Amino acid sequence: MPSRAGTFASSLALVSACASSAPRTPARPQPSPAALQLGSPPAEVAASTPAPPPESSSPTPPPRAPLELAARSCTPADWSARKLEQLLTPGSRGNPAYSDRAPVETPAFEAECTDAPNGPSGTGAPVIIDGVALDLADSSPAGVSGRHWKGNQCRFRLRLADGTGRPVTLGPTEVPPFTAVTSLVRSGSAVWLAVGFNGYAREFPKGGNRVIALDLCEGKVVWISPDARSNSSLLLLGDYLVTAYGFTSEQRFVYVFDARSGTVLQKLPVVENVCPSKTWAPNYTGGRCDMPGQRVGAATRPRIEDMLLVVDTNTGSSTFMLER
Repeated sequence: MPSRAGTFASSLALVSACASSAPRTPARPQPSPAALQLGSPPAEVAASTPAPPPESSSPTPPPRAPLELAARSCTPADWSARKLEQLLTPGSRGNPAYSDRAPVETPAFEAECTDAPNGPSGTGAPVIIDGVALDLADSSPAGVSGRHWKGNQCRFRLRLADGTGRPVTLGPTEVPPFTAVTSLVRSGSAVWLAVGFNGYAREFPKGGNRVIALDLCEGKVVWISPDARSNSSLLLLGDYLVTAYGFTSEQRFVYVFDARSGTVLQKLPVVENVCPSKTWAPNYTGGRCDMPGQRVGAATRPRIEDMLLVVDTNTGSSTFMLER
């Protein structure tokens, strides 16, 4: 009779033989890392991805408008008249309170607007003077002047170059024909300009050689002087505006305006007491100076020089003491 151990061994051998003879199912290949990236993610990866939040039932607020920088602004000038004392006295005693100030010679659009033997020329390109942008808004033929030269009627547009304020356009009411800008000075939004021609007053019957005050913050003309007050440059000294007028055989004067109101505070004859002038000295060869007491001829380039107000004549100068 066989033992239990032999019977168990025979059974184990039989099971092993059956297992070795059964067909094997090949193992399923595992996807490579590249396949995980390019193909559909496996279930366990997909399950770990958070689901998008449910849509809210409340309306989506509208997008906010972009922040805007605060607009630049200007301040209107104070044009209220003030009680002013006389500024000038003829003489040669300097006032140490005043340092030298060069003449403000800033012509614009002369070729385009004034009369000339061959008529107007120039490009009319805009210019900027002391922070003020000037454009030749329009020009049209004005016929001929008293010396039979052709010229134009011009219109000028002025505005602050930084884009603040309001522009002002000067047309025939403010600017006569054959007239260009000869000088411009500015204090804040307050602007003064001289407009004129180069010739005898009788040759320009519609006038000219005047001063115009503007407020370029409010965009308005504040005051206009009478004609024949300035065919020279302007000089702004606080509340005083100084200029001069004279031409060959016409009487010449220095004018002191209240810059705010346009009132003429002083009208003083220009009598030469220095010859030659510093301006003319490099060209001076010992020619004639003005006759003593002469009150006709050129009066140009008012400025502060050696603590005096100085106005040039033909080859010399006339000096005035500054009292304020």
